[in-house]
Amino acid sequence: MFTYRGFIDYAELLYSEAQAASSKKRANAYIIGSILNSWLSIESFINNMMQDFTTLSGDTYTVHERGFLEEKQVRFETEGAKAGTFCIESREEYRRIEDKILFLIAKFGKRGKVDKGASVWQNFEKMKEKRNNLTHPRRRREIELKLEDAQDAIEVAKSVIDFVSQEVWKKNIRW
Repeated sequence: MFTYRGFIDYAELLYSEAQAASSKKRANAYIIGSILNSWLSIESFINNMMQDFTTLSGDTYTVHERGFLEEKQVRFETEGAKAGTFCIESREEYRRIEDKILFLIAKFGKRGKVDKGASVWQNFEKMKEKRNNLTHPRRRREIELKLEDAQDAIEVAKSVIDFVSQEVWKKNIRW
């Protein structure tokens, strides 16, 4: 099973391969893999944290919060015994990773909100932009990759994971 630590390990392995690559083309392949695995590390950590919180009792959350945690659609019932109430449907409704982070910290964090001006968030946004450029390429957008991009992605992933862990669980991640 892939875990956030496994994805970071892959990212670091690919980064070291990029360092040793014999050509720019070869290095770029490893840099791309390192950036994407770093992103997957964050996704894995946050998604598993969200899943862990779904195990708490039903009255811990509003229907909308539970729907958000479970990534399910919430619908307003207009007929039958549940008319006038909100219900969770079985249909998936995927959320952006940044929305999940904001929710987790707002609901369970010691501060209750993320300082979007803080370096951890700003670095996360830069990493997201680099990742988006790779996963949603456009002809008119040139993607410039450097070895530092892979190293930065690994460090950002670790810092975001550590930040969320400290805010929500009050625990440091040991890397």
